[in-house]
Amino acid sequence: MARKKLLKLFFIILCLLPVIAWCQQRDSVFLKNGQVLIGDIKNVNYGKITIDDVDLNLISVKLYKVKKIKTNNLFKVTTDDKLVYIGTLNAGDRDGWAKIVTTDGEKISLNITRISTMVFLEKQFFKRLDGNVGAGFSFTKSSGIGQVNLNSTINYVTRDFENQLKASTIGSIDSSKYSRDNENVEIFSNYNFNSSWLAVGLLAYQRNLELSLSRRFQEMVGAGNKVLVRNNMELLVTSGLSFNQEKSTEDVKSGVLLEVPIMARFNFFNFQHPNIQISTSQTLFFGLTQKGRVRFSGSTDFSWELIHNFSFTLSLYNNFDNQPPATSPSKTDYGIVMGLSYKF
Repeated sequence: MARKKLLKLFFIILCLLPVIAWCQQRDSVFLKNGQVLIGDIKNVNYGKITIDDVDLNLISVKLYKVKKIKTNNLFKVTTDDKLVYIGTLNAGDRDGWAKIVTTDGEKISLNITRISTMVFLEKQFFKRLDGNVGAGFSFTKSSGIGQVNLNSTINYVTRDFENQLKASTIGSIDSSKYSRDNENVEIFSNYNFNSSWLAVGLLAYQRNLELSLSRRFQEMVGAGNKVLVRNNMELLVTSGLSFNQEKSTEDVKSGVLLEVPIMARFNFFNFQHPNIQISTSQTLFFGLTQKGRVRFSGSTDFSWELIHNFSFTLSLYNNFDNQPPATSPSKTDYGIVMGLSYKF
């Protein structure tokens, strides 16, 4: 009888071994309200930790609500003091703290809210992706004109590279005709030499009918510095050399134009109530091929989370060109776009 019970117990343990092994490969986030999230941590950014939970799917939690973190996967952790560690995380000696076990065996105690970024280093492409998509529409009967706006931002981060794809379009509907008034597509990448200095590269496409610009292709290479890094904000300043190829609405092509850009990119996130995020990118261009030409281009995005993963968005864009393509009657363009966005 005892032998049968022993065999039964052995069989149960044997069946549970794969489940135990599976659980051990997962990360865990323990919240102060007692809830435990088990899955794969994607990242920490702007005061939030994002985990692909086995039951709740993708979920983001504010860092100040986290009691402890345990990971089995390897992460790159950057602190508010611009210190960088590669390793796993265990529970700290007190609530709200974590212990980083580096690949060199060193153990570092850190307040969880002092984590600026945390990057997943395993080779799983789609689990490193995060971003948002948004849309808006407006129409007035008096003018008979409708306006459509679409936008999307996708981030992909690795151990040494940070990549962002950003796209937006604004179009007008007038008498059943659709006009592509303003379009922007940008791929911005940077390679981190250390926690402060980095090399940057940019590929961009622009269209702006207000400035008589049919299309502009732009390539930029340079270097930058993370002037300010906090768990809820980051300021990056870069410069280098950009190469532009322009075509006006009158079909006049410019050839290759050289410019010196000075770019500032700032992100701010309030991870307590209200849940808002503000990001801006502003660039000043000084012409080399066209002496005396000065351009200024930028956008500012405001996002306010209404319900989980859905936000109200307000975007402001601005452009100035003292020597616009062809004979454009306008040297400036600006606007405000409102809509809703979904975070994935």
